[in-house]
Amino acid sequence: MTSSPAHDLREFHRIRFPLAERPTFVCADQAFAVIDVSARGVRYLAPELPALNPGDPVAGMLRFRRGSPIKIEGNVVRVQGDHVALHLKKEIPFSLLIAEQRYLHARYPMWS
Repeated sequence: MTSSPAHDLREFHRIRFPLAERPTFVCADQAFAVIDVSARGVRYLAPELPALNPGDPVAGMLRFRRGSPIKIEGNVVRVQGDHVALHLKKEIPFSLLIAEQRYLHARYPMWS
């Protein structure tokens, strides 16, 4: 099965993080590495945990390397291997996303 260009379009721009700059998602006293974020989504690694299912509610703190952590909550939309994708109930503040994007562009000009 191949994906069409329309299938690959996202509603919000995603920020992908190099390994050394990945934020953490703290949930139920466990910290998970965040792969990417958008205004309404977070994708993180959750190896060796009981499987989550689409629709399951998830809440915790999103901690970027700089700045204050923010509380997020949403629902699982996809689980692929040890990757979990959440759709958030509230958007991550745009100013926070722009600050992260600027930092990554300045530090890793070839990354994204």
